[in-house]
Amino acid sequence: MQESLGRFTALVERPEPVKFACPIVLLPEMFTTTRHLAVLLGYLATIGWEVYAPDLRAMIGRDATPPLERFSFNDLVALAGEAIGALGREAIVLGHGAGGLAALKLAEQTNVKAAVAYAPLLPGFASPIVSSFAARYARWRGRALNPPAGRAGFEFVADAEPYQREAAIRAMVPDSAAMAFQIARGQTTFAPGAASRLIVAGDSDIFAPLDAATRFAQSLGARIVPIPGRGHWLIGGRALERAISETQRFLVRELGQDLLLLYPEEWKDKD
Repeated sequence: MQESLGRFTALVERPEPVKFACPIVLLPEMFTTTRHLAVLLGYLATIGWEVYAPDLRAMIGRDATPPLERFSFNDLVALAGEAIGALGREAIVLGHGAGGLAALKLAEQTNVKAAVAYAPLLPGFASPIVSSFAARYARWRGRALNPPAGRAGFEFVADAEPYQREAAIRAMVPDSAAMAFQIARGQTTFAPGAASRLIVAGDSDIFAPLDAATRFAQSLGARIVPIPGRGHWLIGGRALERAISETQRFLVRELGQDLLLLYPEEWKDKD
């Protein structure tokens, strides 16, 4: 269902019963929306998590937020931080792609208990998102960046279930070339001493290669878990169960039994 979260509209799932003391806030990849997070949101809810997916995109160009053509990674972090603050309590942040990178940055906030990134875009790595002529032209002209097409577009959603791929592609929207190139050029900073961080990465991901993701994780002091035979789309398809299993294990280990509201012995056995 949809609810208001401060200035934002958010997709919200509250299972019965809620098993965990902290909610999870979901942040999407570039070109995707909260609709693309529906499978991930539903899966988390079925195992007892209270989950929020705020629609940050709806705020772009409003109030003091720049329009899409000038929207930066810092703007994304600021909007996500505002949405988390609107909860009025500590939260776990889980993001995909650019949303994953934002989650790792938000770990520096005191109201974030832990951050999990699925296939995060990597600072300093020129992924296929920015390497095409069309992407460079969009950046030069100050225009929005279209979703990946052709072979790159296929690789972007390859790990989705076959019946979901076409719908996922159709639902994609243009995004900020400024943000994509800011990340690719390494124009982002991350502070030490943040909350616990986890990176889950497919070992066949051309948008966030495992070797580069491993080096980035080491620079953050983050834990990294590779998923063999999987690419970029870890938010659905056959990669999702493994990604959530690793997330669950990490959160229980890092945050301890205070994370659990109900049935703690059940999760102790699974750890």
